[in-house]
Amino acid sequence: MKVPFFRLKFGPAEKKAVRDVIASGWLTTGPRVREFERRISQFTGAKYAAAVSSGTAGLHLSLKGVGIGPGDEVITTPMTMAATVEAILYCGAKPVLADIDPVSLNIDPGAVEKKITSKTKAVVAVDMAGVPCEYHALKEIAGKYGISLIEDAAHALGGEYRKKRIGTIADATVFSFYPTKNITTGEGGIVTTNSGRLAGKIRRLSLHGMDSSGWQRYKGGSWRYDITDLGFKYNMAELPAALGLAQLDRFEKFRGKREHLAKRYAKGLSGLTEYLEIPLEYDDRKPARHLYIVRLNRKNWRIDRDRVIMELEKRGVGCGVHFIPIYRFKYYKERLDYKPKDFPNTEASFKRIISLPFYVDLSFKEVDYVCTVLHNIAKKFSR
Repeated sequence: MKVPFFRLKFGPAEKKAVRDVIASGWLTTGPRVREFERRISQFTGAKYAAAVSSGTAGLHLSLKGVGIGPGDEVITTPMTMAATVEAILYCGAKPVLADIDPVSLNIDPGAVEKKITSKTKAVVAVDMAGVPCEYHALKEIAGKYGISLIEDAAHALGGEYRKKRIGTIADATVFSFYPTKNITTGEGGIVTTNSGRLAGKIRRLSLHGMDSSGWQRYKGGSWRYDITDLGFKYNMAELPAALGLAQLDRFEKFRGKREHLAKRYAKGLSGLTEYLEIPLEYDDRKPARHLYIVRLNRKNWRIDRDRVIMELEKRGVGCGVHFIPIYRFKYYKERLDYKPKDFPNTEASFKRIISLPFYVDLSFKEVDYVCTVLHNIAKKFSR
């Protein structure tokens, strides 16, 4: 059997939504984008939502929107996709990395506070694998030092922290709708916030700094517009929004399947506690179940993480590693002057983690096969 790391299938609703956009004759930002924003606001409980072309664009505009610029410092985690750090650099600011909590893999609030200086203007917290960060502590720190809190919730749509849905806790929350995410628009993202000023700023910046969109002008408004900011071309188009609306209609079904898959994995791997740690359950938060990350108990293996992945792939099981720490990449090594020893929790976790196949189209039979393969590999290579 072959079980790919990821597989995506669309249904009739998504195909119809895309066809309807093509038939409408209007492809760029228009009524479907505005409806998608409204639906995401409703879903998260946020007052405002601004749709953009990617999660990366959302991070960039959120940082610009709260005033981050050259000379500022922004604290974030080394255990993240490069986009989180790129967005800080796009603003001309300095990324300051703080170590992670070894249990959740999220940024450690204690490590954050130790990195704050007079130049610190924001913290970007990343909800790793869909597990919300310790926002009670992070908000206290942000309030204490008068800095902004941005949430990189690329993995966390539908997650909850202390019974509050992700999307309303931070000053701005950024979601991604890349194909691997819990819903997809193909490429796309959205920023939610309770600040009307920030939402308006992000929306203007996403389309060249213009104070009205083409749809607003051509549906009967004035042809005149003003440019109030130096903006970007980060707007979401109608095709992605239509796809997102169709996916959002099925979100509860998707979430239910992900919960069942997580339980199936937990049951199938329950006999491997000497060799693997499976994702924890939390009393104060509800994960979005974006990734299924297991961790090797390295002392009980005769082979390392990379070899375990190789053995899985030899047996047809695709795997990933989320993430290679930022400080390990050539570009960031040369510019940020960080070393692995500066982040003991991140480095130790990185050497143990494996992301197993985990997506809505995954069958229980495939999960059972992955679990069987892991049992066989553990038995063969146990210390």
